[in-house]
Amino acid sequence: MATRDATHPSEAASANGTGATPSASAPSRDEAKATALVEQGRALLRERGEAGAEDARAAFLQALAADPQCAAAYWELGWAMQVQGAFDDALATWDTLRTLAPDYPELAQNYPLLLMRRDQAATLAALPDPGALPPREEEPRGGPTLGLLAVGDVQMGTAWPEAMADLPPDDGLVLFAKVAALLKSAPVLFGNLETALADSGASTKCGKRSHTCYAFRVPTRFAKSLATTGFHVMSNANNHAGDFGPEARTSTMAALDAAGILHSGPIGDVAKWQQGALKVALIAFATGADMMRVQDLESARKLVAQTKRAHDLVLVSFHAGAEGIKATHVPKANELFYGEERGNVYAFAHTVIDAGADLVLGHGPHVLRGMEIYRGRFIAYSLGNFCTWKGFNLTGPLGVSGALRLELAANGVVLRAELVPLVLPQPGAPEPDPTGQAVAAVRALSQADFGGSVLDERGVYELRPRAPAGAKDGPTRVSAVRAADAASKGQRLPR
Repeated sequence: MATRDATHPSEAASANGTGATPSASAPSRDEAKATALVEQGRALLRERGEAGAEDARAAFLQALAADPQCAAAYWELGWAMQVQGAFDDALATWDTLRTLAPDYPELAQNYPLLLMRRDQAATLAALPDPGALPPREEEPRGGPTLGLLAVGDVQMGTAWPEAMADLPPDDGLVLFAKVAALLKSAPVLFGNLETALADSGASTKCGKRSHTCYAFRVPTRFAKSLATTGFHVMSNANNHAGDFGPEARTSTMAALDAAGILHSGPIGDVAKWQQGALKVALIAFATGADMMRVQDLESARKLVAQTKRAHDLVLVSFHAGAEGIKATHVPKANELFYGEERGNVYAFAHTVIDAGADLVLGHGPHVLRGMEIYRGRFIAYSLGNFCTWKGFNLTGPLGVSGALRLELAANGVVLRAELVPLVLPQPGAPEPDPTGQAVAAVRALSQADFGGSVLDERGVYELRPRAPAGAKDGPTRVSAVRAADAASKGQRLPR
């Protein structure tokens, strides 16, 4: 997040002659007005998120002008500043609160987290500028290849609130039963973990009257089921990773570690592994706090470029974009959802590939989106829902899914891609779809949004179509381009 110039709350106090630290000698206190303004600011943050932070901040400052000893205004102002990325200003604000009300609820717990966020922001700011980057190779380089299977959002039920807990049988293994062979066949299996792995804890994310807010937590033992299913690496960067606070985030990473599953989520958490002769890394981005943000293109560029220097292949995952049935298209512009900024996924994907990423895997809209090949690299803008246990709406496009099988050359150029069509009947376990709804949907969306369907009618993209029987030489680059162009127009080339 960009840090904005801040008006420190002490300025509101100093207007009444009280200085940086409020005192009992303040000449005037309109507590009722201050309380009303604090509630107004809270509502702005709750309903509009980052988009409402500036207006919320103004409301909290007005509350302090009305009552320089309003502890709640200092508390909420610190949160608004964090939403905007103004961490030093947030620390100064909470330092004032610690003087005014040292026992303020949750201050002791959250102050160290604010220090962590300040340090994380400094880490990103300190990333070296890679300068002008070389153009990407668009011809595949010989050598070892990387095969992987990627799926979208993995949600496994909920254990909270306890009165409404609903978990699947067999610690969630039932969710993968009908696609088990497909998943276990993958040399690398990736998915987005859309839940916290924690055995206790309550969520303060959702208000009592909320009808559009969801908080997901399942027991830590469910990580073993993910490992048994074959997951090798998972994203933990999404809008549900923090549903149960920092303790649950730590618990999630510990559970994945214990199960042998690599992960990327909080700032600084990059999955790294050796796949045969290839050094591979995966960086997960999202739109929320404490994660590498899709909106921060400059930091993304620097981080990907830095990671690429030490790895043969860099894979990027992102959780961003609007959600729901109306969010199937990629607008190539900044997206909003319930007033919350959800990034420009088109600009993000192109930025990270220019910086060195070799594959971009999107999720978050809960529907499939189009696919694109950019500089020889494959972009899936949303892989949709993969599984749930009564947690997601699966009406229409929300219940159409797929698993993306990929083969990448040693330099990241995509050699082959195949979308395996799936559907998610209630309660949300994926199963094969012989009608191929996912393929038809992605082909149409890719054509509409990017000018080419990418996949053929089988759901397959091949850089080098197989040579006819008896041919002495394989197809040329020209024939591959012709094949891709024909596929984008729904045609078949003679073999």
